[in-house]
Amino acid sequence: MNRLALSRVIGHRGAARLAPENTAAAFRRAAADGAGWVELDVQLSRDGVPVVFHDETLERTTDGRGRLVDTELSELRRLDAGRWFAPAFAGERLLTLEQTIALLLQLGLSVNIEIKADETRAAATAEVALELAGRLWPADRPPPLVSSFSRRALARAAQVVPDWPRGLVSDGWPADWRRATRRLGCASLHVFHPELTPRRVRAAKETGLAVLSYTVNEPALASRLWLWGVDAVFSDDPGLLLVADANPEAGPH
Repeated sequence: MNRLALSRVIGHRGAARLAPENTAAAFRRAAADGAGWVELDVQLSRDGVPVVFHDETLERTTDGRGRLVDTELSELRRLDAGRWFAPAFAGERLLTLEQTIALLLQLGLSVNIEIKADETRAAATAEVALELAGRLWPADRPPPLVSSFSRRALARAAQVVPDWPRGLVSDGWPADWRRATRRLGCASLHVFHPELTPRRVRAAKETGLAVLSYTVNEPALASRLWLWGVDAVFSDDPGLLLVADANPEAGPH
């Protein structure tokens, strides 16, 4: 864990319970609530620009329609990415990865960059996004953690930013986790929390992997996972878990 310099709580898409996910407002809220790390998702626009966005389609978190990968950056810039969450966030815009990195550096945040793409685009998305991030991220700051469900993306990440740590993301407990993480040179394994058990966490950590878990929004669940040895949890409300972690005797509220 120390070699990754992770905090025990990572803001999921910023602070996705408290502000529209993957926007400047969400990253600012995570920082204001004390998070040292945030996670974000990266895809490519139709014209090949890395943008910070989770879904395949635009409808859930913007006033746009259609697939993000079929939409030019000029169109994406015009979308409202905040009103869906609450009227107070109307006018929030989609961010490019370049804009986001500048903001994170200003806020003093470290970052987990998750590459979001289907297998036909995974390697190209990782290459374009990480070449950009590699140019922009200062050498004197802890390097970003690069993660993905896509093994092709992680393999390309190893070529583009070989010194940055990599994490394999999985909804379930991968049957081949030992072989896959070793082949990809992963430093961490990111697993949906219902799939974790004390035995699985212990087995992964015995191989030298950090274990991260998503998405954890209840202090009692976070405490149980930490007790098992989970190194960090992703949370939509990082401030809530940070307070609980700092005051364990208080118990869940």
